[in-house]
Amino acid sequence: MPAERDREEIPAVKLISALARLDLEAALAYEAAAALAADDVDLAGSLRAFAGDHRAHLEALNETLESEGEDPVGPEAGPSGPVLAGLLGLTGPLGPDVVVVTLLGNEQLTNLAYDAALSYDWDDDTGAMLRRFQQDEERHVAWLADEHERLGAEREPPGPTPSA
Repeated sequence: MPAERDREEIPAVKLISALARLDLEAALAYEAAAALAADDVDLAGSLRAFAGDHRAHLEALNETLESEGEDPVGPEAGPSGPVLAGLLGLTGPLGPDVVVVTLLGNEQLTNLAYDAALSYDWDDDTGAMLRRFQQDEERHVAWLADEHERLGAEREPPGPTPSA
């Protein structure tokens, strides 16, 4: 039987930093999406609110990093600029339903990251914070799925007219 390999654990600050980068990316994506959806006041407002949630997560995660003597994550964190917001620049012209689908994919990625992070052993305060953030992410996914369904229903052509 092959020897079992020791699993090398990622340091907690690296996980917090990765989550902070992901929340920054998500905030920038929501801000870009809100700008694209400016003519739909309700949609743009919801997207800005979700961007605010991600900015709040980023701020709290950065405070955690700083308390551990690490540098906070900022806009300069990515080597090639904001990836998720850039993706919206490509899909945005296809309409609000495609923007929502793009954001839904982003949120699924964020949810998976929080799920994975929560499998680690955290102190009580950090674990509680990450669970709150995960709940926000789940709420975002649920709202985006409902919004996608609503926008898809608006796009569908009416059924055939009954003949006389």
